[in-house]
Amino acid sequence: MRLIEIRTAGFRNLAAETISWDPAVNLVTGANGQGKTNILEAIAVLGNLRSFRVSSMRQVVAHGEVEFLLEGRVETRDGVVRLTQHVTAGPPVRRVLEVAGVAAPVSRYLQVFPVFTLSGADRELIAGGPAVRRAFLDRCAFLLEPELFDEIFAYRRTLSQRNAALISVVDDHEMEVWEGRLASAAAAVVHRRRRMCRRLVESFQPIYEALRSSGFPEIELSYRGEAGSEKAEKVSELEEHYQKRYNETRVRDRRTGFTSEGPHRHDLGLRADGRTVRHTLSSGQSKMVAAALRLAAVTQVESQRGEHLPVIVDDVDAELDVEVLGRLIEYLEGERQLFFSSADKGVLHRLRTGSNRLEVRQGKQIAAAGERLDE
Repeated sequence: MRLIEIRTAGFRNLAAETISWDPAVNLVTGANGQGKTNILEAIAVLGNLRSFRVSSMRQVVAHGEVEFLLEGRVETRDGVVRLTQHVTAGPPVRRVLEVAGVAAPVSRYLQVFPVFTLSGADRELIAGGPAVRRAFLDRCAFLLEPELFDEIFAYRRTLSQRNAALISVVDDHEMEVWEGRLASAAAAVVHRRRRMCRRLVESFQPIYEALRSSGFPEIELSYRGEAGSEKAEKVSELEEHYQKRYNETRVRDRRTGFTSEGPHRHDLGLRADGRTVRHTLSSGQSKMVAAALRLAAVTQVESQRGEHLPVIVDDVDAELDVEVLGRLIEYLEGERQLFFSSADKGVLHRLRTGSNRLEVRQGKQIAAAGERLDE
């Protein structure tokens, strides 16, 4: 899979223009604040409908504008597909999505051009709250098992309904009905998340071993739910577990007004040498652990889809020593289409022969795609 070209309009400081891309390695350079990260962000939003920098699409609309347009031509194993998204900032934010000129639901659109991103924001994946890691785990699982999209929606809807029932005058019989539905939805989500976590563990360790330097701690991944839930393995066992727990916690949950247990409270556990990672890893180590985690996900998704996926590395040489950077680049280069950004043009000479460089100034490409490292 590769991005052939992207057209932007009204996105950050980027000029309204079309940028073409090399099928292998692309390096976007430019001084700080000129727009190199904005270009990579546009690619990520095109594929993933979300930024790796901010949580709201209103923040990526160009100053003075109320909407943006992204359009890309993508080569997949099934042929060339055109993706279009037209986003109005609102509020509320409105989004029109098209795949090959036909309106598409979010679940369909997100399966076409998944992009994986490594950036400075990945520190949140390691040291941030559980919600960041849940979102990561859910996205990975969705790319392998698209049914999860509807299952998570069903869980969130039913969770809201039980929470509303907790603070209203609802008898125990009606509560049991809501709890049965919630237990069923929770079991489906947890079962798929656990399966994804096992896949990540399988791929993470060899990737981490290939990337890390001496002195980097051992990292352990695990799926963290409530105490006792780990004994339930089958979907039916999980459903029975949650039905029982919702019954047992009903009185407490009525007092607090919210559901205290379930997948909305779970986490992807990360421990370094047996200790919590947020209190153990340096910034550079956090970036490398996050990179290994995301590449573990890439490996699993690529294996199931039978095609290589694009990878973005923003500010590739930041917080990484030369040795670690070299191993990361060596691991990434191969069949994947890669997008790097750096303020240092010299990074190009660490990349594969034939790499393509694009320079950005004030949001506009000033070095046409095609400048290459001599063979």
